Amino acid sequence: MEEGSQSYILNKACFNGLYRVNSKGYFNVPSAKKEKVKTYNLENIETIHNYLKNDEIIILNGDFVEATRTAKEFDFVYFDSPYDVLEDKESFTAYSKFDFNKEDQKRLADCFKDLTKRGVKCMLSNHNTQYINSLYEGFNIKVISAKRVINSNALGRGNVEEVI
Repeated sequence: MEEGSQSYILNKACFNGLYRVNSKGYFNVPSAKKEKVKTYNLENIETIHNYLKNDEIIILNGDFVEATRTAKEFDFVYFDSPYDVLEDKESFTAYSKFDFNKEDQKRLADCFKDLTKRGVKCMLSNHNTQYINSLYEGFNIKVISAKRVINSNALGRGNVEEVI
């Protein structure tokens, strides 16, 4: 079985579909102790497969500045970066061995601003914090409610505000 397939099955079998790695880069999500693991929805997979066959769709994973270097006018870029830490509650943001800190949030905002100046259509989501709002001041910011179902403590689950 290929590494990508193994990762996908691990993700579906683990706690709340979470994916994260430890400081050494190894996958470290606890098992959800499921008797049966539903790995896919055939109709959904076929729909996604057909959509992604479009030659103009490019999905990249890497440093956002490098990944967007060739973006041109009218391209669409969506950033799904690690979220800013919430000021009023405990936040988990360590999904990889690399930290994504305030300086990285600032670097992302600068990249976002550069892309929009070049006519690239950009969108991102993040926690609704003062810091994030200050970084994107002047942009069309919508506040939405998002449900959090991943937390080792069930009392920590619930709705949080995000910005789009």
